[in-house]
Amino acid sequence: MSMLDELDWAIIACLQRDGRTPNTAIAAQLGITEATVRRRIERLLKEGIIKIAAIIDPFKVGIQTVALIHLDVDLGHLEEVAEQLIALPNVRVVAYTTGFYDMLIEGVFKSQQDLLTFLKDQLPQIPGIRNSETSILLQLLKRTYDWTLPQWQISPKRKGVRAASNTEIRSDSAILA
Repeated sequence: MSMLDELDWAIIACLQRDGRTPNTAIAAQLGITEATVRRRIERLLKEGIIKIAAIIDPFKVGIQTVALIHLDVDLGHLEEVAEQLIALPNVRVVAYTTGFYDMLIEGVFKSQQDLLTFLKDQLPQIPGIRNSETSILLQLLKRTYDWTLPQWQISPKRKGVRAASNTEIRSDSAILA
């Protein structure tokens, strides 16, 4: 696991507000050089800590059905089931879970009929899935990508870094945005 310092978190906070922010603007906000910002972002991308992407709101582009599907899986087939689910284009989240079910997937479908086809034709073709329970999202009230870690996980303040905006990242010694 890579340790992030306060400068990394400040750069990430700028990108979370607007992933298209030029490196020069981030550098100016933080009082550092553009080269430092560029190197930091390249490292964060290379290490898989951040990903910069366009996030589509499925409801605004004609996707009528978003479903959370809980899966009861034969534990001996857990990894194979996950691999097959990951390969499905309309499945956007695949996770192992604790509790009554072993996995959770989120799928997007053009219609409830497409969801029904997925549930009755595609899922049963995956060996190891014993049962499923589906919930359809009626309205998405919150989905955020701009969260920060709690205060106790942020490293001490780095000299030369200054506030970037009203969004606060707190450490014991300073407030950094």
